[in-house]
Amino acid sequence: MHELTGVNVEHGREQHLADGRWLLEAASSPRAAKADWADDGTTFLRPGSLFGAVAVRASLVHAALLLDEPTRCGPSLRTRLGRAPVFYQANQFGREGAYVVLVSADVAAQWDVTGSVAHHRGALLEVPAPGRARAGAPIWWVVPVGAPDGLCEPEPLAALVRQGLMVTGAVGRS
Repeated sequence: MHELTGVNVEHGREQHLADGRWLLEAASSPRAAKADWADDGTTFLRPGSLFGAVAVRASLVHAALLLDEPTRCGPSLRTRLGRAPVFYQANQFGREGAYVVLVSADVAAQWDVTGSVAHHRGALLEVPAPGRARAGAPIWWVVPVGAPDGLCEPEPLAALVRQGLMVTGAVGRS
């Protein structure tokens, strides 16, 4: 009976990691953040030790993928960014939306690619609840969050941004 309990506990931990609840560890109050996710569908987290975040202008992502709306970008982003978690946030850059890609904290700290902005370490970041993939909401997962080892590598993200810059002709502009 004890062994069965151990299996269930381990399965519970694996499920916790797989479904993105590990992000709650970046909240000042994980309990309150979990309640916010349940009530509002979003919560504010502080990237910095568990993960970092890079926001990319939607126009650049759309240009790089040759697609014109967030609802169609998920499969291409999943392929291009190695299944890394990506959420869409309307009005991130004024009236323009952004794709926010979760990266390691080290990648975010060193990020310097025109057309994108690394989220400041420790500053509040609005993050949708895992499983919130409803297009049309102000913020939702385009590529679902999974385990913490699934963060985006810098090279494919930089290549995506640079391709968007080339397609839009924005190379050399901030």
